[in-house]
Amino acid sequence: MPQVVRSRIGALRGPSPATPLPHRFRSLADREAVEVLHRAARVLVASLPALTDRLVEALYAQEPGYRAAIDAGRAEVWQEVHHSLRHNVGSLIQPREFRESAHRTSRWIGEIRAEQGVPLDAVLHAFRMGGAMVWQDLVDETARRDPDDVRLLVHVAADVWNFVDEHCGIVADAYRQAERRQSWRRENRQRLMVAALLDGTARIADLAEAAAMLGLPEQGRYAVLAVAGAPRGPGAA
Repeated sequence: MPQVVRSRIGALRGPSPATPLPHRFRSLADREAVEVLHRAARVLVASLPALTDRLVEALYAQEPGYRAAIDAGRAEVWQEVHHSLRHNVGSLIQPREFRESAHRTSRWIGEIRAEQGVPLDAVLHAFRMGGAMVWQDLVDETARRDPDDVRLLVHVAADVWNFVDEHCGIVADAYRQAERRQSWRRENRQRLMVAALLDGTARIADLAEAAAMLGLPEQGRYAVLAVAGAPRGPGAA
């Protein structure tokens, strides 16, 4: 997570620029918190398969929008979740190396879930569930090693959740862009199909698809009305 490793000098400043805290106190809290975070994150990286299993099970149990996707391809969803966790947890330790790949993964997930028809709310909920599970595991691992270090995680808590919110925004943008592309392709296909029906170039094999797209029965009696109008001027009705 890029924000985690940046100096938190601004966050630790006093109320007035004229009376800043001594530099050693600002950097000490930052350095210790990041070291604690890194130690816990390395343990998570080593146990990613188990973390992925738990998150997929939680998604199936708590997010109805994902159940159909998991039923249709649990292995595919597992790989997607594992890939996302690997890059996002990796960003805790090596933000520069993992930032762009984490962004690409989030964009890809947003696009593919839009194409599959998984509701956007469900996708965002899945990301927040993953963020909550990672954070809880970081706290638990830190408490296991040294309970006194848990207090240091407070210094990076806002950065962790800002990272989750950042990726929710990336997912939402990618999802909406994919929806717009799908809508444009669907509308364009519909226009071409209607034009082919009206000018008589439609293929017999396409009639079932045309009927389904237009919401019309394949069999039935139809009345077709064609209206020819004169070119419209600026003031024409």
